[in-house]
Amino acid sequence: MEIKDFNWEEIKEKLEKAVKLEENKDSLSIKITILEENIEENQMIGGMLKGEEEMKKSLGHFLGEKEPIDCDIDINQDERTMLLKFKNKNDFKKVYQLLYDMFFGDFLKKMIEALMGAFGQTFGDFNPDNPYL
Repeated sequence: MEIKDFNWEEIKEKLEKAVKLEENKDSLSIKITILEENIEENQMIGGMLKGEEEMKKSLGHFLGEKEPIDCDIDINQDERTMLLKFKNKNDFKKVYQLLYDMFFGDFLKKMIEALMGAFGQTFGDFNPDNPYL
C-alpha cells in the first residue's frame, strides 16, 4: 500500500463531520462537541477522548511534551462535549491549533506519511501482501 492509495479527501471529510470545535480566547477555553456516534472507535482520536487524564497525556504527546498538558477538562457524556480550560495562552493556542489540524487539516495525512516513510526506509518498500515484512 502506498500513501497515494489513501483517499485523503474522504478521510478529511469524515473527520470534519465528526466534531465541532469552538474556541473562546477570553476564557482560554476550547469546547469539543462530538457529532459522530462512533468516533471513539477511531484509534488516534478515540484514545484521546476516553477521559481527562488520557486526554491530557495524549495532547502532551502529540505536542512533543514530556508531561501531560496542564488544563482543566470537563467531560459531559450526555451532551457529548468536552470543555478544556487553560491556565496560559501559549498552551491554549498550541492545543487549539493541534485539534484544528487534527480534525480539519492535514495532521493525520502528515502522520501517516511520516510513519510510512520511516517504515519504508527501515524495511524497504512497504508491501502489505508480503508476509515477511
